[in-house]
Order: sequence, then C-alpha cells, then structure tokens
Amino acid sequence: MKKLMAVLMALCLLCGAALAEASPRILIAYVSRAGENYNVGVADPDSASASYAGYIEKGNTEIVAETIAELTGGDLYHITTVEPYPEDYASMLVRAQEELDSDARPALAGELPNPEDYDVILIGYPIWHGAAPRPVLTFLESFDLSGKTLIPFNTHEGSGQSGTAREIAASAPNATLLEGIAIQGKVAQEDAGCTREKLTQWLEGLGLAARE
Repeated sequence: MKKLMAVLMALCLLCGAALAEASPRILIAYVSRAGENYNVGVADPDSASASYAGYIEKGNTEIVAETIAELTGGDLYHITTVEPYPEDYASMLVRAQEELDSDARPALAGELPNPEDYDVILIGYPIWHGAAPRPVLTFLESFDLSGKTLIPFNTHEGSGQSGTAREIAASAPNATLLEGIAIQGKVAQEDAGCTREKLTQWLEGLGLAARE
C-alpha cells in the first residue's frame, strides 16, 4: 500500500509539473484612455469634437485587455504616463502628434512589472495618427525581453494594425513576436460577445488556451 501511495504521489507531481510547463505565465500590458474618443460614447455638444467623438468611462483597449485576461488568466498592467493625456480628443491628438514627430519616449508613472515573472507579454494600445502611442515604446524599451514571447493587440476605427507590429519588433528586438489582432473600438465598446469571440479564436490559434 505504501509503495502504491508513493507511486501515485509521484504521478501527481509529474502531472502537476507538466501542467505548469504547459501553462505560460502571461502579462497583459496596455495603454488605454477614457474620456473623449473617436466614434464611441456620448458626445458633449460643447466639445469641438462633438460631431465625431464622445465620452466613455473605460477605454476601448482596456476593455479588450480585460477580456484577454479573463480568457487566459493573465495579469493586467495599465501603462500610464507621469503627465496624463488630456480628456478631450482634439487636445489628445495634438499631444500625440507632437510625441510622434519628436519620436518621444514619455516618462511612465508607477512601478513597472518584472518581465522575468512572465513567459508571454501581450502588449495593447490604440492607434494614434497611424502609429502605436509612444508610451508603448517607452515600456518595451525599459526591459531586456530576450527569450520572451511578445504579442501585440490594438483597437482602431478603420486602420487595422496600421503596421505597428514593426514598431513593436524594433523596440523589443530580442523577443519573439507573434501574430497580433486588431479590434474596432466601437465593437469593443458596444458588442462584448463579438469581441470575446474574436479574441477567443485568436488566442486559441496562438496556443494560449482560452478559459471559459
């Protein structure tokens, strides 16, 4: 009986180790902004952007990031800047363009996660002026991501991924970059079922088993 128990315990340990090896440690880091955004939310009639932008309580990319966390069991990290972005859309676009023109790396706020705690990093962002927000690059360039798997995801209103995978790869040259996904911001805000379905199919294709 003792020998049988020992064998069973050994098998349990082996199974546990195999399961742990099969389940990568996942970080979902993202830039996202609430306030006034393009083509979503409730318009402020006094806003200069009222004809095409409205106010939302939670950013499009944050919604997508939270859904990915639910599906994978990964940890969430919201990338924020020392100087917050303006709430009104027009002012945000001006700042984003200035940062893009100068190839800025805005200073990040708060304590950064330790990439050594993770095997896979999903990096999320909206598309601003056809590019990834500069804080995304600040974040990636803060680490040596050698040996890590990096997977982009983004929200947009018609531009898809807008070639941002190249920016991500350039900022993390030693990471292994896998296929990303682009979700329309309006869909993320207004159709949770469609968003979840698209993300589930994508994650399963990457071998990151979605958990229902």
